Amino acid sequence: MFFLIFIEDGVVYKFNEGAPKTTLDLLKGCSGTYALSNKIESLKNLYGYKLFCENLDQLFKKECITKPIAPPEVWAVGVTYKRQAMEHDADLKKKKSASKGLYSYVYASERAEVFFKGFNRTCVSSLSPLYLRADSSQTMPEAEMVIVLGEDSMPIGYTLGNDLTAWDIETESPLFLNQAKIWDGCASIGPFIIPADQIPNPYDCNLICKVVRNGKIIINSIGETSQLKRSLEELCYFLKLNNKVPCGSLLFTGTACVIPHDFALLENDEVIIEMEEIGQLRNTIIKHKKIERDYNTR
Repeated sequence: MFFLIFIEDGVVYKFNEGAPKTTLDLLKGCSGTYALSNKIESLKNLYGYKLFCENLDQLFKKECITKPIAPPEVWAVGVTYKRQAMEHDADLKKKKSASKGLYSYVYASERAEVFFKGFNRTCVSSLSPLYLRADSSQTMPEAEMVIVLGEDSMPIGYTLGNDLTAWDIETESPLFLNQAKIWDGCASIGPFIIPADQIPNPYDCNLICKVVRNGKIIINSIGETSQLKRSLEELCYFLKLNNKVPCGSLLFTGTACVIPHDFALLENDEVIIEMEEIGQLRNTIIKHKKIERDYNTR
């Protein structure tokens, strides 16, 4: 049985019977002009609520947290941070790729790079396993602030996301981007959704990406959302241009935490993404089983 919880001053509450049972139902009607916070207040007044846990520690001990939302669609915007563009192009140059300079071009372009990241089935929750593609030998984590989109495809909330990227596939050819970005268990979101008005300045947040291997932190990258080149409204504009995205969809905003380009995630690694305003997203890494080819070549 699913039910909604909300957190006030560190205390966890549950809505009484009759209130929406899913986040998608909760978000109905929310937009850039009707805030999610207002909807929550109206539901509290309409249905009432009761104590569920005294604090977050008790909540996590219950092991009842699922994804904060089952997103109908998941999208992402790439190359929104200058450091990311420079590091990507430096790696392409080292590999003598024909695509050298591609990321600096996209970073400087008037048009944002928007790409599809999948559906609810491709995303997992915090504390659930993330999966590596069986045909990739270099998959990297990308720690991102994620926009929860309202009826008008504008920000109504934020969560955290890990946008796994099969870097070896992406650098082989830009046309392989979908395979470098989309597969079962290619992204995680959570732990909570924070209403947009509860983060007064989304351009003044620190993101941390850690990778723990055999009990030791081997990656500890810190990034700042102040380095975003484009506004969140601009990212939403390019997403929704002639493209009606359902309410409750997610938009990954790009990674501020640069990972060394000679790094690759391995099975049993743990990736921890943190942002003070939202919380901590934790996932253990598993690799998909290789599928034997069952077709004839020509």
